[in-house]
Amino acid sequence: MERVLFLLPVTYIGFIFGIKAGLASLAVALVIMLPRAIFISPSLPDALLETGGVILIGGLVNLWFEGYRREKERRQQVVLKLEAAQQELQSHVQALGSSEKRLAAINAVCAIVGQSLELQDILKAATDKVREVMDLEVALVFLLDEDSQELVLKVYQGVSEEFTAGLEGLKIGEGFNGRVAQTGEPLLVEDASQDPRLTRDVVKREGLQAELIVPLKAKAKVVGTLTVATRGSRQFKDEEVELLATIGRQIGIAIENARLYQKERMMAEQIARDVAMEKQMKENLRFYLQQVTRAQEEERRRIARELHDGTTQDLVVLSRQLDNLISTADHFSKQDLTHLEELRQQIDRALDELRRFSQDLRPSILDDLGLLPALEWLTSDLSQNFGIAIGMGVLGPIRRFPPETELVLFRITQEALRNVWKHSEASRAWVTVEFGDDKTVLTVKDNGKGFELPERIDDLASVGKLGLAGMQERAQLIGGTLTLHSEPGKGTTITVEVSS
Repeated sequence: MERVLFLLPVTYIGFIFGIKAGLASLAVALVIMLPRAIFISPSLPDALLETGGVILIGGLVNLWFEGYRREKERRQQVVLKLEAAQQELQSHVQALGSSEKRLAAINAVCAIVGQSLELQDILKAATDKVREVMDLEVALVFLLDEDSQELVLKVYQGVSEEFTAGLEGLKIGEGFNGRVAQTGEPLLVEDASQDPRLTRDVVKREGLQAELIVPLKAKAKVVGTLTVATRGSRQFKDEEVELLATIGRQIGIAIENARLYQKERMMAEQIARDVAMEKQMKENLRFYLQQVTRAQEEERRRIARELHDGTTQDLVVLSRQLDNLISTADHFSKQDLTHLEELRQQIDRALDELRRFSQDLRPSILDDLGLLPALEWLTSDLSQNFGIAIGMGVLGPIRRFPPETELVLFRITQEALRNVWKHSEASRAWVTVEFGDDKTVLTVKDNGKGFELPERIDDLASVGKLGLAGMQERAQLIGGTLTLHSEPGKGTTITVEVSS
């Protein structure tokens, strides 16, 4: 019994201080027990057997404690890895959400500036979208008057009339907007009322605090400034600065083309009888619109490439890391494995959404396979994601068009089907491409609620139908014609004809 009692301190020491201390205590116990077993015990074999048994059991118990301790540490390390993976996933999901929001805003602004050549309409719609996306109270657009070298406030939202009157005659280099117009670089202002660069007290009286100002550029030349502001404290993030700067570039291009359009229109009005000049004006206008469209498509292609090469690849790597962690996690609890699987599924869903969004920006299938496969993908994607049954039909001998023509026809179809989804309340839609001997006809039809058409198709923009007006202008870019039929309760049909 005395020898057996030696196990208590040995196991306790091994449990508290580790295997080295446990084995050392066994050695001390052996030194204590061995002389008694040899010199005092009446039965030497029994005493040696009992002593050996105590030492063996003590050693095994210490080894078991050591294995338990290592397994516990291993599980802790796995939990730490899981937490790190979860944090990394959250950061990627947040980055994905931010990227999607930024790309959606850029896409919306690109659509806005491509739907009209009326400068005031462009600026008003763009600032509305900027305020909505960035959740801000105030948006201002200044345009540069090259003759007076002054910034003229053209669009303002969220400020008083007193404020706008107090900003008249703003020179280049004066105040925040004047500095941005001079340097051509974005400017962040944490507290406008306390900033030493402030030159107009009307800003203090208006109560503006945080401001972000970016230049509006066309052909590397500043044509104005875009300001967003809030009356409270706000820290603008780097991605917000980049977003507003990109929007500023888009608006700058739209301003330049709207001015050219106005100039050409004024010239056309003065020489309306000169048919040759009118034809030249139309060709110039078509050229300018083509430049805007190309710039937008290049921006779409660049953003889609950044998504594919950057965020998508990061999420793929993270998904594979989680797969490896799940496959090697033999000692995970059932709850841990369930949580890991949920994280992996969340990443896969984010990847699917990101790929769909990237394809929507610039479908690679259009460049690789052409118009018809791209339209088949578009109709299938919208049917699956938005629950509208969309049929696709092709008539006549199939042929290819120049890349620019195929791109325009795809964008018109894309915009038409988006209108079906957003506004028509339709349950079905049909897309038909008919190849004739001398022309090709693209038709998009739905069974939705329809609407009242203006007297002239040219009045679409003035009655707020900017998407339809944009489709008409795109059709004109490729020498095509767009016709529109719609009645309340009888659906809508959009037809585009282009020469073969």
